[in-house]
Amino acid sequence: MFKILKAKEPSDPLTGAAGSVAFLLAVNKPVYPLYLLFLAPSAFEVSLFTALSLPLYLFVWGMARKGHSYPARLGIVIVGMIDTILISFLLGGDSGALLFLFACTILAGVVFYDDEKWVSRVLISVSFLAFLTLEGRVGPSVTAISASDMQTLYFINVSGVAALMGFIALRLPRPAKQD
Repeated sequence: MFKILKAKEPSDPLTGAAGSVAFLLAVNKPVYPLYLLFLAPSAFEVSLFTALSLPLYLFVWGMARKGHSYPARLGIVIVGMIDTILISFLLGGDSGALLFLFACTILAGVVFYDDEKWVSRVLISVSFLAFLTLEGRVGPSVTAISASDMQTLYFINVSGVAALMGFIALRLPRPAKQD
């Protein structure tokens, strides 16, 4: 039963880290609306749409497990950025969802190798420019969310960004010290 969750030897450490992030996000997708059901109920219905990206994160995770290194590492950054932007428009600018672009920026900076630095730099720039372009310009939620629930939603999203960035930092491979 748990064979699917058993870690397979990654093709390389950065791909393993990217796959772990994709798996964490996939697992969180059905849980996020449940948080909101209890903590910010007026945001529950619209939050159900956030789970639509679950198959994309599972696909990235599967690519990482099968050793498709570059597509998996590229995929986690691109899927993360697109997912973040779409969810920001669903939940509204005051939800703090757009802040997940910071985690995407960090991922773009750490899951690529030295010979892929230009891909990394382009993705970092796209993520940062998307934030600068959209911050303050994303309108209200597509459904009515009460002011108190929006404050709770903002706190949940800011906490989620911090936790995700912490997970990324902990999951990254640490190179051996050179003597």
